[in-house]
Amino acid sequence: MMAQRDWSRWLWLAGAIATGASLAVMPPLLAVSWLLGLVALGLAASDPVWPVALAVLSVPFQQLVLLPGGISVTQFCFGLVALSLLWHIRQRWPKPEITGLTLAIFIWTLALAAALTPLSRSEGLKETFRWGTVLLIYLAAVWALQDPARAQWRRAVLVACLLAAPAITGLIGIGQYLTGIGPDSFAIGSGRVRAYGTIGQPNSFAGYLNQAWPLAAGMGLALIETRRWRTYHWWLILGALALAGASLLGGLLASFSRGGWIGAMVGVLALGIAFAGRYGRRIVGIIVTAVLIAGLGGLLLLNSGLVPAAFSNRVSSILENLRPFDVRSVEITPANFAVVERMAHLQAAWNMIQERPLFGVGPGNFSIAYERLVYSGQTPTWIKPWYDSRGHAHNYYLHIAAESGLIGALAYLVWLGSGWYRAIGAVRRARDWLTRGIALGGIGVIGALSGHNLFENLHVLNMGVQLGTVIALLATIAAEPASQPIDKEDV
Repeated sequence: MMAQRDWSRWLWLAGAIATGASLAVMPPLLAVSWLLGLVALGLAASDPVWPVALAVLSVPFQQLVLLPGGISVTQFCFGLVALSLLWHIRQRWPKPEITGLTLAIFIWTLALAAALTPLSRSEGLKETFRWGTVLLIYLAAVWALQDPARAQWRRAVLVACLLAAPAITGLIGIGQYLTGIGPDSFAIGSGRVRAYGTIGQPNSFAGYLNQAWPLAAGMGLALIETRRWRTYHWWLILGALALAGASLLGGLLASFSRGGWIGAMVGVLALGIAFAGRYGRRIVGIIVTAVLIAGLGGLLLLNSGLVPAAFSNRVSSILENLRPFDVRSVEITPANFAVVERMAHLQAAWNMIQERPLFGVGPGNFSIAYERLVYSGQTPTWIKPWYDSRGHAHNYYLHIAAESGLIGALAYLVWLGSGWYRAIGAVRRARDWLTRGIALGGIGVIGALSGHNLFENLHVLNMGVQLGTVIALLATIAAEPASQPIDKEDV
């Protein structure tokens, strides 16, 4: 036995020396990439939660750094997650459950629509694969959280990553707004620009933050419920959550995304009702009333002239985006261009649904179908002057129906409904402040996503890593047996 230990030590030492020598002769950037990769491999081998955590952290930086071979950081993390899952799953297979099953069915409908599309099957397969990575992250997170002995600290690790990555890009977005650094198309006057962070587009940036700030809010509310304000670590955690929440909400406000603001309102309402549910219907009514009064007060404040014109004009234009109209009868002006352009894409999606109602034009084929109709001369004149597609229908529910047909849209809604079901179950079964905070924040995330998707497509740029991890947290909490009410001494 002693000889085997000596040999293993010598083997590790030889490997370390060989690795160090190899890194020394590599170019600096390549050496750093290999070193970080080796550290990531070591973390993946040590515990299955780390690959998921690294994937969550990589999302805001996936377009900033490319690894050798043109691989993004997030794609590398997907490989780590897959290897880790295959390595650790030999010990225990994950239990099948409704949310993962409905997600798999939705992906199957995407694959079917991709196979039957008359347009690009390769684009269809790419989009199906993107959703496959969401399932991968979800399964890996669920599997990692199934060990009761390690579930709590693994939840804490994932929540920290789910807040840290968006908070960092939120700070970057606030800096962009204050300094006016950004493309001219994002300018809003007075030397300011709409915040876009590292995501690249203000609306997608707002959608990313909408999948994070409810977690900070939910965790903060659950922590306050414990009433442990005499302990220093209580204030330390609350301060960190407050800083993260300020960064996230500040970035969301600076994005000037009207859809993002509406999504945030839905998230606040969902989180408020879930929080008040423990205290009875009367408190629920008070929360809903308070949200409505706050909204009305905000509208009055915007009309008072005390708020910068850029904000008040942006909010007042929300009603124009909610009002449907026929773009063929509208004269396009600089003031209404964005609204008319949005409506044109909505009508284009509706035309695609009418053309192929069951299976759609194919996943990832929205732009191809749009341009095919335009350049073939089959599209009415209402499509002008938008000869180039924006890539989505400005409403994900219409978008998924246009790309994968009514069958795919139904499968998506069933999966989203299973997420709501798991979130409600998590709120009911939360057994301590951490799980209650995750449950409250998770239901806020799903609410904000559901509301914001009425105006955007938030399932882009691998943001499904964030959503898949949040729903995995909710699913594992909801699967636990009901327990005693929250322990106010447990912080």
